[in-house]
Amino acid sequence: MSAWRKSLPNMVLRCCSTAKQLVTLLPGIVLVAMLLCNVSAAADSAGGAPAFPLEMDALMGALSGTHRPTPVTENSFPRTVTYRFRRYDFAADKLHEEERTVTLQHRPQRVIPHSTGLTEILWAIVPHDRLIAVHKSCRNRQFSFLAPLLSDALPTYGTDDAEIVIGCRPDLVLTSFFSNGNFLHQLRTASVPTAQFGFFDDLESIEEQILLAGRLTGEEASAQRLVAVMHEKLRDIQQAVRQRLGATGKPPTVLYYDNMAYVAGSGTTFDSMCKALGVTNMAAAKGVSNFKQVDYETLLQWDPDVIIVPAESTFDKQLYGQPILATTRAVRQKNIRKMPTVYLLSSSQYLIASINYLAGLLYEASF
Repeated sequence: MSAWRKSLPNMVLRCCSTAKQLVTLLPGIVLVAMLLCNVSAAADSAGGAPAFPLEMDALMGALSGTHRPTPVTENSFPRTVTYRFRRYDFAADKLHEEERTVTLQHRPQRVIPHSTGLTEILWAIVPHDRLIAVHKSCRNRQFSFLAPLLSDALPTYGTDDAEIVIGCRPDLVLTSFFSNGNFLHQLRTASVPTAQFGFFDDLESIEEQILLAGRLTGEEASAQRLVAVMHEKLRDIQQAVRQRLGATGKPPTVLYYDNMAYVAGSGTTFDSMCKALGVTNMAAAKGVSNFKQVDYETLLQWDPDVIIVPAESTFDKQLYGQPILATTRAVRQKNIRKMPTVYLLSSSQYLIASINYLAGLLYEASF
């Protein structure tokens, strides 16, 4: 879920038979190299080169370029897209749903997403020249896998910069359930076509958003392909984990714990990662919903096998140095593992890569 925030086209893997084809592929090859460097840097920041169920560079490539050219027919547009919008009331701990509709007169050619996750989804399913501006968070490697790929010439805007967005003359802005109310109001006042995406907290809801993005942009086939790739790669990860555990292996108990003493319970993407790997998220098992602060005494009582902390912090050293935690399994067995924030924050198809990374941390060099 977004509260965590409190291109590799297949064609570049093929051989070229003519010089013209090679020239066409060069930009894609450059993007491949840049993204692979970013993935390696993220892994290195965790303190080494952990082994993963799937080779991470290839996995990132598969998740980053599923666009397939889709011709526009006379029946394609205008279209009215009806979808489910979910809004979470954190104060009441209640999820609300409603039906929404968006009418589009033509296939959007000038699209602006208002979140990192939506940008990453669009990057995989639409031609990149249709993305005409991105939120500034997309340029931060700690928050976005796309940071090294974005052109310096691509306009960037802040959370409340509605004027900049309107000035780019978009024919579709994709906003999120956490988009600022004033930002949304200014877009409506300027008659900018918008579609607001709702709350998400697991793989299924992210897949639903991918398919919705495909319908809104006229790239249904590409979106369906991306979801299919996600399913395929998740099955491969799960198969590798099952082989690692064997018939009698017992999955570990896991806890996310950050330097503000927050744990991630049910209704979070971290819990979704744990479920995908068949491991017990200790916070969810203890009845925690969303995020909650817990003290060291509670951590001692829960006693998880593995504790996950953000890689960019030194919180692992702090936990190892706490006398009250000296008898916990994770401390005694040196099982406090560091996960790069870009993986912890994943709110797009790259959640599959996050699952792959978490599996590598839990089972170390077993793959």
